[in-house]
Amino acid sequence: MAAMARAKLAEFDQLKNPIKSQVIELPIADKCAAWNHFIHQAADVADYYICLDADVVLVQPTGLEELLQTLITHPECRICGGKVLNKRGEITNHHFIDGKCYAIRGEIARNIYIPNGVIADDVYVAATALTNWYETTPEVGETKGYTRLTEKPVVRSGDTPRDRDKSYWIACRKRTIMAEYAQRRLDYCMRSIFGGGDLAKTMVLKLATTHPNWFLAYLHQVSRSDFAPQFNPPHLKPPISIYQVAQFLVYCYCYLLSVLGIRNQEFGHLAWKLKHRYW
Repeated sequence: MAAMARAKLAEFDQLKNPIKSQVIELPIADKCAAWNHFIHQAADVADYYICLDADVVLVQPTGLEELLQTLITHPECRICGGKVLNKRGEITNHHFIDGKCYAIRGEIARNIYIPNGVIADDVYVAATALTNWYETTPEVGETKGYTRLTEKPVVRSGDTPRDRDKSYWIACRKRTIMAEYAQRRLDYCMRSIFGGGDLAKTMVLKLATTHPNWFLAYLHQVSRSDFAPQFNPPHLKPPISIYQVAQFLVYCYCYLLSVLGIRNQEFGHLAWKLKHRYW
């Protein structure tokens, strides 16, 4: 992955005004670890940070500027998500922050540390900012304007060779189901054990240095007896088509993979694991 990034970035060296870039290799290919390393070690202290997936394509030249301008214009806004287009040109995130493209206020980002074991980095970051470190409900955060979306689409994704690979698509679906399982248990820890708000913020930042695997250890403990994620299959609406049935069956298959993944304690970056499990 690092070699590919260097090869792609080398193309920009030919520009009249070369783009300053840095490729950092981490021991584990984990998006949460990468986010923590970027915010807390690699990046300079800044008012705002923009986070993008490597495979997105900008659809307008001023898209990233709109992200930052939203944060500047609305000081109450903590994180602004860019609207994302799929390969058919449809917006995929009308009502939520998509980790493929967002800007976050620097003072907020520096007070967030993603615990080891979390599967979806974007969900954790957005939920933490929206609920004030799990002190309030998402609805309260939305009322206060903690999160916003851009008016226009900023990036396009979903049209790479990897996206057309069935194994990758199944792994993504499995990861999404497992991510919801982990996030619900993290919500419990932050609210019921740490108390939410400033206390939860302080506890997580302290544990990042004293016991970085605290949440992973908790997941290992609870998953021994509670290994069933929520079952939320796509609705079958009449007239039921073959496509709908296929979607339902694929979801059920991915759900079974998720149950097996939880029982095998495949949290964090291991949630991508498939091991050719086709039964």
